[in-house]
Amino acid sequence: MTDTPTDPADLRFEDAIAELESIIEQIDAGKIGLEEAMVAHRRGQSLVARCRSVLDAVERELETTDPTAAPDAS
Repeated sequence: MTDTPTDPADLRFEDAIAELESIIEQIDAGKIGLEEAMVAHRRGQSLVARCRSVLDAVERELETTDPTAAPDAS
């Protein structure tokens, strides 16, 4: 991870996913200590929130532009 990470809100979806995968790999492989893993975990949570935000925005846009889209059943 870099010393001054980019704000997740400024990342493209693909970049956020790539960084998240890197964090998961580092934690799973035991490449980082506990304290750094906790920092990485918090960063990962922010990246997941960014990805969800992008996906939600895309879904809303598709629903408004696709007249055949079925309403959400949930």
